[in-house]
Amino acid sequence: MSETRRGTTACLFSYGQLESKDETEEWLEKCHRTLGSITNNLREKEVYNQLSEKVSHSPQQHEEITLALLYSILTDPNSASKSYHTLLLITRDSMAQLVNMCERIVMEKMTKLQDTTRLQLLWLTREMVGSGVAGADRVCFALLKHLPAGNIGTGDAWVYVAESLLNILLDHQEWLEGLPALVDSAVFTYLSILPSHSAQSLASLRQQETNFCVSMLRAKLTDMQPIGRDLLRLLQGVARIPEFTEFWRDLLQQPQTLSPQLTDVHQVLSRRTSRRFIAGRVLPEVEIKLNFLLSKVKFGQHKCYQEWFQKKYLSTPESLLIVPELVRFVCCVIHPPNEILQSDIVPRWAFIGWLLSLCQGKHAVLANAKLALFYDWLAYNPELDNIMNIEPGILLMTNSLRQHPQLSAMLIDFLCRLITTFSPGLEERVREGVLAAFRDILSKEVILSVEPLFESSRFDDGLRQLIRSTFPEFYPQAPAPQPEPGPHPSVPEDNDVIITSSDKGAEGGSTEKPVVIVSDEEEEEERQGVQGEDLEIIGAFSGDEEGKEGEPHGGSSQGFVAIAEISPEPVEEGVEGVDGEVEMGGEEEDRLCLLPESIRETLLSLLLDNEGVVQPAILDEVVQMIREKRSVLGEEGMSVVGGLVARALEQDFATGFRPEDTLSLRESERPSMALCKCASEDESALALLVSLSDHEPSTGYFLLMFLLHHYRDQLSKYKDFTSQCAIHPTLISALVADLKECVEKESSLFFDSLPLIYKEFAVELKHCEELLSVIVANIDPAHLQILMQQLMVRDFAIFGNDKAGIEHLIESSLGLDSFEQFCVWQLLCAEGPDASLVIPAIGKFDAQEHHEALSGAILFLRAEASGLLGVSELFSLPLRHSGLVTAAGSRWINAKPSKYAKYLSHFLDKSGKDTLSLTLTHLQNLLQYLKGNALFEAADGAVAKALCKLFSADKYYRERFDKLFKVASGLPDSSSAKSQVKHTGPLTFHSTTHPFL
Repeated sequence: MSETRRGTTACLFSYGQLESKDETEEWLEKCHRTLGSITNNLREKEVYNQLSEKVSHSPQQHEEITLALLYSILTDPNSASKSYHTLLLITRDSMAQLVNMCERIVMEKMTKLQDTTRLQLLWLTREMVGSGVAGADRVCFALLKHLPAGNIGTGDAWVYVAESLLNILLDHQEWLEGLPALVDSAVFTYLSILPSHSAQSLASLRQQETNFCVSMLRAKLTDMQPIGRDLLRLLQGVARIPEFTEFWRDLLQQPQTLSPQLTDVHQVLSRRTSRRFIAGRVLPEVEIKLNFLLSKVKFGQHKCYQEWFQKKYLSTPESLLIVPELVRFVCCVIHPPNEILQSDIVPRWAFIGWLLSLCQGKHAVLANAKLALFYDWLAYNPELDNIMNIEPGILLMTNSLRQHPQLSAMLIDFLCRLITTFSPGLEERVREGVLAAFRDILSKEVILSVEPLFESSRFDDGLRQLIRSTFPEFYPQAPAPQPEPGPHPSVPEDNDVIITSSDKGAEGGSTEKPVVIVSDEEEEEERQGVQGEDLEIIGAFSGDEEGKEGEPHGGSSQGFVAIAEISPEPVEEGVEGVDGEVEMGGEEEDRLCLLPESIRETLLSLLLDNEGVVQPAILDEVVQMIREKRSVLGEEGMSVVGGLVARALEQDFATGFRPEDTLSLRESERPSMALCKCASEDESALALLVSLSDHEPSTGYFLLMFLLHHYRDQLSKYKDFTSQCAIHPTLISALVADLKECVEKESSLFFDSLPLIYKEFAVELKHCEELLSVIVANIDPAHLQILMQQLMVRDFAIFGNDKAGIEHLIESSLGLDSFEQFCVWQLLCAEGPDASLVIPAIGKFDAQEHHEALSGAILFLRAEASGLLGVSELFSLPLRHSGLVTAAGSRWINAKPSKYAKYLSHFLDKSGKDTLSLTLTHLQNLLQYLKGNALFEAADGAVAKALCKLFSADKYYRERFDKLFKVASGLPDSSSAKSQVKHTGPLTFHSTTHPFL
């Protein structure tokens, strides 16, 4: 057989003169020699029979023969096709070992592969994708990681890899679209490398990459949310390409044409990028070097390592294009623990400063590198983002003040100007993000004060004025008192902390404060997706960072106020004076004076009576006044009224809704309840509630719960209320916002009211993933049990009986945490829609990522399908879910063999060629878990007849599914058939990488 013979000069890897042969290649050669001894002098049919027998003997022989055929494919192009076909026929693990070895070769040895071997590896990847091999996407992920921006020792061969992989994805677009994670990584990668392909000779490839990225962005932007804010960063780098210019125009002006859930660019900017995307833009060998340098090399001994790194990876102008990606990698992926932060290991900020120094003269690269450093600042949210992502930026600015003030000035100037120039219309929101970053930096004591940075004497007056105008919050609101005559102490330069080679604890310092650990929920989840050495360096931060850096100077003349000294809460206007009189801020008092005198007197008497209680009778007067004077009040007057009423009812709202207070409304002394009752009958009271809602966020859910529990026939008033509120554009957004407010303040009320809510708003809440997320994010075991009981007795429905809706809700739940996903599946199992409505969503799960969802799916599929459609959907699931099909299918068939024999025989008769092989593979996996031959004997042997008909018509199926053929052809009276299906050993699957993956 030709695949067993090759010339002695063929080998996988290229070697230097002093290098010994790689252990992997030696092992593959040994397997190949073993294969040759087995198949020598045998005809093709005999070779197949011999290999089939050998791979069935033991896992070791199966592995050796699989790797031998892989070696033949990679080293002998002439026999590659025949070797691959042989491998398809004899594999017993759905080619899991083949995929694992290919992935290992790409990740660890890709740069050492010979040109021919590299071409064959790409050919094999195309064949695996075309054959639907489970795990082929992992090889594609590994290849994408080897397509760096810039030109790090790359040449035409690597351009060919990029082009070949892109063609594979384009030629199998349907397969690609079924793998959202691969779509995201592919788009992210090709957006990253596009600027590197600016040469005229690469115009065709550049256009292909452009068309691919734009088409995927327009079709799949909703599914690309996990990419987060770095998607915008990469799109900025290609914005001048006409196709991307048009895309940007749509993204900025009409975002909902790209994604119904997208409201503006800031929504994308506010989502943190998953670490696996950022890690995917750095070569594996570069990743290993960076982890070593930033976890093992001491400060002061780092220069030779940096010089080697520059010579190896950053020696040409083109290679500097990867500097922004290296900056992002250091900021977002390498998160040293406290032990390293407090040691004399090279700090991250120093390494980034060195990277920036390499970009001098390369203005575009330097600008992109600075943008990469500060990108997480632009929409920083302390609850969602990680302090470690912004720590290098602030430490680089503060620690460079003394020896490299021009670097500090350049960075703070860039940050200030970035706020106003990043995106028109987003200036204030970007500024809030940067302010949030500074506040978190100070609260976690990365530095103790921003005064040394903002007021550095090394900066010119223009820059200091720019900083002051950009961040006035960090300066006193009132003029500082005049200093007494006499010499005024200046800020000593020694207080500018600069780390030198003699400084110990470069990034840590030694203080008496305890270490503060900043946890990151996403760190642990993403660790598996980050390759490289020493990646246990994750997710911890020392609160005593920088020792005494930035400590306030007692003699500072600037009167600078640190963030900790600034009250985060605005000073409330209109509080009660010492004599019980109402005091208001100037603006509010001016607005109140514009109102008619009779209205003004009523409002002022409303605020507080002698006992500090607001009487419902006064509210009646206010409503009557609004009814008579609404045209006079106008919008501004109604806003003033709403603000004053909100202040008066603040304590009443703070006590919560308490449905028992509404049972006897006439006797109730709660003004909020009286106002809600009045609003159900009077448009003027409803208008007052609308104005009140601008100042009191609980208003909406108070009205909703009041109507829901006591005036359900007036529930349309809530819809009228939401339609008049300007905060939320739609009823569903207002409803979800009010329910969020409710669950935060009164969770029991929220869960007790859910059945009523889903009944009364059945149309509006259909397919509402936002409310489902609110439920599972706040539920506890007690409420989960009650909801499951209510769903089982059909008291209400969350998922409904619409396949598209169920699929949408399940897919939206994949991004939730483990417990929340567990709750989603518990609720789904309790509601119990037919399996045919749920299985299509299961087919889109990633067996390597969605373990919680697959676990829930297994429990859900314990319930039998009600008809043929459920069986058809189950046996049409891809091979990566073969274990799930086997578990559910064997349970169904063993319970009711006659019922499912009819369904299966009908499905086999109607299956097209595309799905037939998949169905037979699933069916063959079932054999060892079925009880006897009941399936093949039931319904007059309908399944056996259908199989025999298929096998007699196609020899290929008969040979590939030999066990299935033997069982089917031996019926109805065949003891050998029974022995084939008897399960006597451990679980063994022949078409998947793992029983339940």
